[in-house]
Amino acid sequence: MRNPTAELAAIYKKYPFMAPRVEQEHETENYVAVPPALIITDAQNNVWTLGFQTAPQGRSPDGEFAFNVLKNGMETGEVASRIERRSSRIRIFTCDGWKRWTGSSFI
Repeated sequence: MRNPTAELAAIYKKYPFMAPRVEQEHETENYVAVPPALIITDAQNNVWTLGFQTAPQGRSPDGEFAFNVLKNGMETGEVASRIERRSSRIRIFTCDGWKRWTGSSFI
């Protein structure tokens, strides 16, 4: 059986920048994008970054590389070429255009 807690602990040990901080250290400013930034921290202390898996054919914006989107080191089910913080909201650029985080999923 899979142990999600153990999997997360292993991810955080290998990639400590993906772990949410115990206490809110800072909130990323508006108009910051991944890349070139490594992570974005939102107001709920979630850490957003691009993963290491490249997008399957047909799921990346034309002419751009795209990777899996991670929230606190866990998959969101989305593939994007950029993550941005605009107007205090998280949004991603996908092959379908811009999507924003609603608190539970991207729309």
